[in-house]
Amino acid sequence: MKNLSLGCLILILASAPLLSQSSPVPFINQSLLPVSAVPGGPAFTLTITGTGFTSASEVFWNGSLRPTTVVSGTVVQAQIAAADIAKAGFGLVTVANLGAVQVQSNLAYFPIRTAVKGFGFLSRDFAKATSPGPVAVGDFNNDGILDFAVAGATTFQVFLGKGNGTFQTPIVVNTNKAILSMVTGDFNGDGNLDLAVTIDHSRHVGLKVFLGNGKGAFPSSKFYGLVNLAVSFAADFNGDGKLDLYGIGGDTNGPTFFTLLGHGDGTFGGINTTGPIPNGNRGSAIGDFNGDGNLDVAVNGTDEHGNSIVELFLGDGHGNFGGGGSYPVTLGGDALATADVNGDGKLDLLTDGVSVLLGNGDGTFKAGISIASGGSTAINIGDFNGDGKLDVAAGTSILFGNGDGTFQNPLASFAGLFPGGRPSISMGAFSGNGQLDLLGWDGFDPTLRISDQRPLYFTPTFFDFGSVNIGTTSPPQTATLTNFGSQKLVFSSINFTGTNSTDFAQTNNCGAALLPGKSCQIQATFTPSVAGSEGASLNVTYLGSGPLSLPVFGTGVDQIFTVTLTPSSMTFAAQLVGTTSASQTATLTNTGNQPVTISSIVATPPFSISQNNCGSQLPVNSSCQIQVVLTPTDKGVFNGTLSVTDNAVGSPQKVTLSGKGTEIVYSPTGVHFGNQKVGTMSVPIPVTVSNVGPSSVSITQVVIKGADSGDFAQTNNCPNSLPPQGQCTVTVTFTPKAKGLRSANIHVIDNDPGPQLAPLSGNGT
Repeated sequence: MKNLSLGCLILILASAPLLSQSSPVPFINQSLLPVSAVPGGPAFTLTITGTGFTSASEVFWNGSLRPTTVVSGTVVQAQIAAADIAKAGFGLVTVANLGAVQVQSNLAYFPIRTAVKGFGFLSRDFAKATSPGPVAVGDFNNDGILDFAVAGATTFQVFLGKGNGTFQTPIVVNTNKAILSMVTGDFNGDGNLDLAVTIDHSRHVGLKVFLGNGKGAFPSSKFYGLVNLAVSFAADFNGDGKLDLYGIGGDTNGPTFFTLLGHGDGTFGGINTTGPIPNGNRGSAIGDFNGDGNLDVAVNGTDEHGNSIVELFLGDGHGNFGGGGSYPVTLGGDALATADVNGDGKLDLLTDGVSVLLGNGDGTFKAGISIASGGSTAINIGDFNGDGKLDVAAGTSILFGNGDGTFQNPLASFAGLFPGGRPSISMGAFSGNGQLDLLGWDGFDPTLRISDQRPLYFTPTFFDFGSVNIGTTSPPQTATLTNFGSQKLVFSSINFTGTNSTDFAQTNNCGAALLPGKSCQIQATFTPSVAGSEGASLNVTYLGSGPLSLPVFGTGVDQIFTVTLTPSSMTFAAQLVGTTSASQTATLTNTGNQPVTISSIVATPPFSISQNNCGSQLPVNSSCQIQVVLTPTDKGVFNGTLSVTDNAVGSPQKVTLSGKGTEIVYSPTGVHFGNQKVGTMSVPIPVTVSNVGPSSVSITQVVIKGADSGDFAQTNNCPNSLPPQGQCTVTVTFTPKAKGLRSANIHVIDNDPGPQLAPLSGNGT
């Protein structure tokens, strides 16, 4: 049969008088059986599952009809000849219901390639934008070759593919508004792909359909109106043969999803709302999960407790949906996809986390494996390595499938794409060599990139050296290069490029070439010359290929040597000459980003350091303690300083010290007379006053002071000057004037700064 373009196919089918206009638009699940083939292999039967198949369904392979058997409304089979897979490439598979106006199904990729054990990605830049927008893949000029459209600030560009991974000069379409979401479909039934977009419309969200002319341009458009959603899928949810739209948004009841029912002329009717749906960044997947022939919806997110879940909504075939259960997942993420990853003919669900829910075929699921992918905001499922088993691209981490619903650990295949809040990464077949590509925006650099498979695998995906002091060299980080191909790779160069490339250095053991199946290592270091963020690319170029780049990042920081010494002052109580006080503690804390070297810790006599745990170096964010004591050698007031000398700013750090030395000692230190009848005198009790210091104490007066000083009396033999080691006696009596507790103090007035008081007390009866 004559080869037809995927777009023109719709026009021809529309004229075939086999079915009524109400035939549904078929929908293909993204899991063909088999999932891929080896070039030069034998003929085989291709099984396609989905919804909307009728007795007149036909399978198209790259736009050409293939002998088709309709097994049921959800299964069709096609005979694929050996000539169809004679060489590497893709089978672009669609299903059509002959005789209806709008019957083109969505597109499924069938890779034809030789299996490999692994691969890396080579990224090619296509566009830059200050406001990166969504990307949509499709055949916009009806030549049977995939194209893509990408939105920017107030335009979208259409890149028409050449089938070899390159593209024509883009066609620019003005939107005058920022595009928030974008999906493809033939919404007016003319056989050309259109674009349904949501736009920023005066602080609201509006839906607009740009109608394609089949040549890659979009000369006309239709504005639907204001909607509160972001469109995600185009499919026939009510089975009337007209494409509808699905999107996620919100209303007064919280997060919901919407279906807009199409009229078949590029316009839409009312909005069907379903919800609430899970919170958070929600991804969606559509498919027939319970086997009733109607499209269902699965949404991931979080429940009211913040736990990751996937929630199911079952369709009734009329555009309405009801709750179908909620399933916890270990690794949720922001995106969701569906495919039959364990080969049992039933759709499964996968988050970009990655967590797998294995379908039972009746709308219920059981928990499968969970493998951390590092997060990505995107998930694509396909046979990336050609081994006949479905794999997962969670962002740019590739998880090779085992065919039983389990997956190998992620290969962090750098594709030059980091979603990081940018629109999701898409999968495509742009090179025509059977190797699936990834297409999307770099989350760190607003550059649109296509990443093609290459035999050289680069791991890890990037180097982040963190904060490194200016002028110092970081510890090395190691990247491993592996040649998964069948040919020797001859290196042209291994070097750094970029604005700060001179601040990064590398050594490697790769030599001049890398043999098949072999690996080599590259060690890189970072020596910042300026403060702030720095970046470059570690590039590996081999003959026949452009440079594979590994981004490197780091931050240069000034060396900061700072400490704090607390408290700022210490005051000691009066201390007897020749004795040592209790210790007081000072704390030295490193508040900088460098270890601080301590050269000395001293205190002015008679203060001294009893002990410290500071050592010679104080690490960053660490503290040490310094114990200070007072040991007076004479009476008087003493002032001093605790000094810490180091290499920190403001050295030496200081604490002000103060205290007193006293020479006078009372024995006993106080007198309690006990019970004494009011008006009678107690027995005299002597109190010895001693000078234990090295110098004389000048005594001016000995008096009784205090609240009840009149109840006590004293006589003494204290001289005007009490020599060193001298003593005198103060004899005290108690004559209570009233009942109850009575108190006062012996007060020796002298030139000693200590507290020259001896307490007196008694009880009047």
